[in-house]
Amino acid sequence: MSVHDGTLPRHHQTLEKYYAASDICQVNVPPPPRSPPPTSSRSSSSRGGGASNASTCPLTRSDDTLCQLPPEIPREYLGVVQTLTKTHFGEVHLCEMKTPPDEMLQPAAATSSVNKTCKLVTVKSLRKGVSESTKHDFYDEVESLWKIRDPNITRVLGCCLTEEPFCLITEFMQHGDLNQFLQEHIALSATPIPPYAKTLSYGCLIHMATQIASGMKYLEVINFVHRDLAARNCLVGPNYTIKVSNMSLSKSVYSSDYFDFEGRPSLPIRWMSWESILLNKYTPRSDVWSFAVTLWEILTFAREQPYEELSDQHVIDNVTRLYQNDGNFILLPQPINCPKDIYDLMCECWQRDDKSRPNFREIQLFLQRKNLGYKPECDP
Repeated sequence: MSVHDGTLPRHHQTLEKYYAASDICQVNVPPPPRSPPPTSSRSSSSRGGGASNASTCPLTRSDDTLCQLPPEIPREYLGVVQTLTKTHFGEVHLCEMKTPPDEMLQPAAATSSVNKTCKLVTVKSLRKGVSESTKHDFYDEVESLWKIRDPNITRVLGCCLTEEPFCLITEFMQHGDLNQFLQEHIALSATPIPPYAKTLSYGCLIHMATQIASGMKYLEVINFVHRDLAARNCLVGPNYTIKVSNMSLSKSVYSSDYFDFEGRPSLPIRWMSWESILLNKYTPRSDVWSFAVTLWEILTFAREQPYEELSDQHVIDNVTRLYQNDGNFILLPQPINCPKDIYDLMCECWQRDDKSRPNFREIQLFLQRKNLGYKPECDP
């Protein structure tokens, strides 16, 4: 995710190497006192030195306001369970977190049921030795994500910013990502249903999509652009709870979903709007395009990749035809058992003119009305 500014964040630049997982979690080593972050010169809009406590960044803005950061989590509270992915900025790990003492947490976090019950967490880390500018960008990201408070967005639980590698700690949902969850199930309406098959009703699918729209509505209101909305980046909790994640947790598993552009980071072009691919333009309305592709994934139980019959280059050629408005743009097909009005919604989200696409408030309300009376407990 990033604040909507129309450009790629600097921390997406290609980095040469990654740190060892042992650098993240140093068992039986007491945490050092919070140290000042990078002090390199910045522009007039950058931050300068300042005092700090465990939940406040020691940098200040040009207007002397302190940036608020999540609670500092000692590294000995974290144990690496699995490396989920290596990215441009470093690595993402699945870790087990011992519940920190309440006095270490800010009041809002100390009273959160997430912090009291969370065992598995996701740890996104910046590799050692990155530029001062990238470190500041990481601080900005941590601060921005810490402010997000929505039941359908993964919560930031803490950070490790006293020494490198810097880490951002977020909650992990017990059923993993939505793409794999869908592939483990079949439609309740399927016939015949194999013995012991896990099923999902149509109402449950729309219920999950509505939650994604709700989370994205919140991001739209605060002017955040996700840039990589897809089933793989949504997490599943109990009772079919869905939360949009701010990072790809298993990019190595989904490497075929990303296309390598020369001079640009790998991009999920099959989920992206034409303006994001061709013009490098990202807005909440480009996220709307990606949401429709995600809805298509949900209704097809993620059994195939979007535009699976097209090569990556042909996908680019296809959106180029839409940009040129030559009338030959190929839409994703209507999923089996997908009502016409739901498919019409998808097509509205794929409009050439981004201003003609619905916003997330409209999408959420539409899906809610189509699913009145559904109760998650009705699904097995």
